[in-house]
Parts: sequence; structure tokens; C-alpha cells
Amino acid sequence: MAADKLQQLLNELRQQGAVITSDLQDALAVALGKLPLVSQREFDIQAAKLQRAEEKLAQLEAQVKEMEAQLDRDAD
Repeated sequence: MAADKLQQLLNELRQQGAVITSDLQDALAVALGKLPLVSQREFDIQAAKLQRAEEKLAQLEAQVKEMEAQLDRDAD
């Protein structure tokens, strides 16, 4: 009798665990669906664009410094 009761309790716990697991998976799927996620490919493309923009900015900054230096020389 006690073994049957224990087995019944174990079965109920397994069922409750499955329900909780399912609920957690659903909540996680909803939460992940709301995140602004991008694919690895899109991330890599954007990272490459940013790298090129940073390189161009460095070139432009160097050109501006050179122009300022030239203006200073011309002003003297």
C-alpha cells in the first residue's frame, strides 16, 4: 500500500516537473523572441563595416592634422 502511494506521488512529481519545464521553456522562448538578436553573419558584416569606418576616420583625422599644420606654417 505504501509503495503504491509512493509510486503515485513520484508520478505526480514527474508530471508537475514536466509542466514546470514546459512553462519555463515557453517563457524563455518568449523572452528570447523579444531580444534584438542578429545572426552571426549579420554581426560579422556590421563589425567589418565598423572596422572600415574606424580606419577611414583615422585617415581623415590625419589629413585634418596635416592641413592644420600646413595652415600654421603658412600663417608664420
